Amino acid sequence: LNANAPAAAAVPAAAAVLAAAAVPAVPVAAAATAAAADAAPDAKKGSIDKVRRDAVKAAFMHSWEGYKKFAWGTDELMPQARTGHNWLGLGGTIVDSMSTLAIMGEVEEFKKCAEWVKTNLHFENKGDVSFFETTIRILGGILSAYEFSCDLYACDQGLLDKAKDIGNRLSKAFNTPSGLPYATINLQSGRGSTPGWTGGSAILAEVGTVQLEFAALSRYTGDKSYDEKVMKIFHHLDKAPKPNGLMPLYIDVNSGSFTSAHVSLGAMGDSAFEYLLKVWIHRGMKDDWLKTFYYSSAKSIIEKMVKTNKQGLMYVAEFKGGQAIHKMDHLACFVGGMFVLGAPFAADPIEHMKIGKGIGETCYQMYAKMGSGLAPENTDFNSGELRAGATYNIQRPETVESFFYLWRATKDPIWREHGWKVLEAFNKCCKIESGGYVGVRDVRSEHPPKDDTQQTFWLAETLKYLYLLFSEDELIPLDKYVFNTEAHPLKVWKDANVI
Repeated sequence: LNANAPAAAAVPAAAAVLAAAAVPAVPVAAAATAAAADAAPDAKKGSIDKVRRDAVKAAFMHSWEGYKKFAWGTDELMPQARTGHNWLGLGGTIVDSMSTLAIMGEVEEFKKCAEWVKTNLHFENKGDVSFFETTIRILGGILSAYEFSCDLYACDQGLLDKAKDIGNRLSKAFNTPSGLPYATINLQSGRGSTPGWTGGSAILAEVGTVQLEFAALSRYTGDKSYDEKVMKIFHHLDKAPKPNGLMPLYIDVNSGSFTSAHVSLGAMGDSAFEYLLKVWIHRGMKDDWLKTFYYSSAKSIIEKMVKTNKQGLMYVAEFKGGQAIHKMDHLACFVGGMFVLGAPFAADPIEHMKIGKGIGETCYQMYAKMGSGLAPENTDFNSGELRAGATYNIQRPETVESFFYLWRATKDPIWREHGWKVLEAFNKCCKIESGGYVGVRDVRSEHPPKDDTQQTFWLAETLKYLYLLFSEDELIPLDKYVFNTEAHPLKVWKDANVI
């Protein structure tokens, strides 16, 4: 299983890109032979904790088998109703699970998904979809699966064709005066729109979290136009006037100007900041302007938004009109991992690591301080203490994502211990015996009432990051891969040229 092995004759151009432009891939081979590598936990740097990793895989397979049994072909499993539910209508769980199946060495299951995508996933009769969600989950998921197919057996041209099909349809969202994409795109007609509640503005995360996916599509198809569209957005955001050096949540797709002064690393803002760093890494760390854009943003985040409460817990506030709002979404827990990932290249690596660790610990306390052992959707720090805001939990990944980066960087066993406690809480509160896991409605309760949705990102992200937390460093090495915001790994380029 080698990314540099000869690819199928049908895909010489794309295979050449994988071999010449992307780095060699050890990871899937490592996954497929994981049974031979059951080193004692922490016996050496980056070793496997096999017992805990197996427990994570068991949770994934319980989730996956429940989906296959009751909801195959739909977006999401409703475990208690034992049926499926659609909101994109694009087989969301199948596409979102493929990279996790590859990493876990489930090659036959991966192949079944690939065949479903090639045979049953059609876009021509689909109506309005979220441009952002379809890009990160479907386009990103298929492109990551394409890369893994090259490592597992042979580059699967059918997957790349399907990625190009959805990429072409999504690209029509860029047909605005500014080039910033519409929030919604009709996959059949190509008509785009922005939500009325934003006053016609686009949302920052939705315009700034599509660059990895479209760049990879350009790389493998040989068509530069996808990459040009999305990098034009980053150039625009870089040059646009920003209050306090921070990108606000809303931006007008006609004028290209920011239309608010509200900054958040939680909902609607989060991943735009993450992608500044990851796109720089993905492109071989060659674009100095991207590096400057990220680290200047990080500096403003540190100065304006990183706070510490009276118990010494570090958190990320929101910022509006020059004032801090002492609320932190669970979504913002990714910031710990972001600061860790970027620390080696920062002007002050120690400061960035300190912030990464501080936020990682606070996000663990969001779990530990609740009766269920699960974190709330957001946390209120206005009293000076950590208190649940919105009390539900929908299986979000951002905390264990940060644990994964912190473990890779520090090898401090506390991050594996924290991750294990989180998994135990999910097993206690969320597992449905007939198959699948659900969210809960009130994390403050020791036995919280359940909802009835198994999120696609539970399989794509939460369980993938937990699996990697207990795995060896050679499985998806961070000098060779970046994760898109749906945790689909994409290979880092050796050079900065798109094609």
